[in-house]
Amino acid sequence: MKSKKLLKNNKAKTFKNRMNEYIFKNDICCEDDINRKFVIQNIFTLYSEIAEFFNEEDYLSYIDNDLGKFIGYGILLEEKNDIEGIRLQDEIDKKTNLNKTPNKKKIIKFLNEVPLYYLLSFLGYAYYRNFLNKSDFDDLL
Repeated sequence: MKSKKLLKNNKAKTFKNRMNEYIFKNDICCEDDINRKFVIQNIFTLYSEIAEFFNEEDYLSYIDNDLGKFIGYGILLEEKNDIEGIRLQDEIDKKTNLNKTPNKKKIIKFLNEVPLYYLLSFLGYAYYRNFLNKSDFDDLL
């Protein structure tokens, strides 16, 4: 018989929920196994290719635009009156911009401060965006 402890606020605790709770509480393990500098270099390389795909040179704006994506889109946070999300977005902007312009050194410093799951998620998103630009959708599945 399943334990009733798996219910919280009348929602079944799925594997996804339990995993999220654990990771958010502890971050993912093995920070020593990941070279943050290498990950960050790869993020910049991928975003350079993303900007190039759109015939743009300013890849820092693309990075800056996507840094808060995991928090949520600003307009949706405002619609939901999500004060915590809005504050996080504002903090990201303060940490990564210099006079409203994306700043590479500030972005690097920010990426060195975020939890490892966030950094690796951002790398995965950069890879996804870059791969998507280069994909022929007829070949997918």
